Amino acid sequence: MKRMIWILFLFVITVTVIAEKGNSIGKVTFPIGKTYIQSKGSVKWNKVRYYMPVYERDKIKTAKNARCEVTLQSKKVMRIGENSVSEVTLGKDGAHEVKISRGLAWLSIFLPKGKTKLRVRTPSSVCAIRGTVYRLKADSAQTTYRCYKGTIKVTPFKKDGQTLTDSSFAIGAGEELIVVSDFEAYKKQQEKEFQDFKQNDEDEFQKFMKQDQKDFEDQVQADLKEFKAMQGIHFKQSKFDQEKDAQSDWVQWNKERDKLLNE
Repeated sequence: MKRMIWILFLFVITVTVIAEKGNSIGKVTFPIGKTYIQSKGSVKWNKVRYYMPVYERDKIKTAKNARCEVTLQSKKVMRIGENSVSEVTLGKDGAHEVKISRGLAWLSIFLPKGKTKLRVRTPSSVCAIRGTVYRLKADSAQTTYRCYKGTIKVTPFKKDGQTLTDSSFAIGAGEELIVVSDFEAYKKQQEKEFQDFKQNDEDEFQKFMKQDQKDFEDQVQADLKEFKAMQGIHFKQSKFDQEKDAQSDWVQWNKERDKLLNE
């Protein structure tokens, strides 16, 4: 009798935990390095394990040199790179919504266009897709999108970071969109990246110094001048160098993963 009561107690506890968490909306399918998950309402970060379920409002973060792949449903995949924080939830329309507060993300939708929905929200914009492949890099000042397949629709937030503008951008394969919510902070980021380059790779910088540094600085200024202003934000849409982009380890790894999952 005591055994039956104990079994019943464990059953009730299990059902209660499942009810509180809700249904799983995905699972971790490929973690690399130090990757952690935080449940809704918890302050504790637990180590991610292979094939562990992901529930609505779970947050996933990665440390330096870490990566994590989450499969939300068949042929709908999200990957985050190092030093990234993401949160997965469901919208009122039932669509998956991924929030990227900072870091790198790669989104792949292999189902035919119109068969599935996925929205991605960053501090500066919202991106809606149906059957495509793209990546982004985000922080509090800007979001950079690069599209590899299909089309993405990006709607920036206004200066308040809450209200969407009434204009959206359609980004096709081979195109890049940079949305900047804080242009002064963005310009400081560009300067910091240049200073980090000098400090972290002295040999390469000395080779660089043998070239015309002024041409480089002029090019940076020219790039900044290409930005256009709209409702309190800045943006630039252009083609990106696909050959140079393909040399990125992050891009190569994601394309290899996509190929494996799409076979």
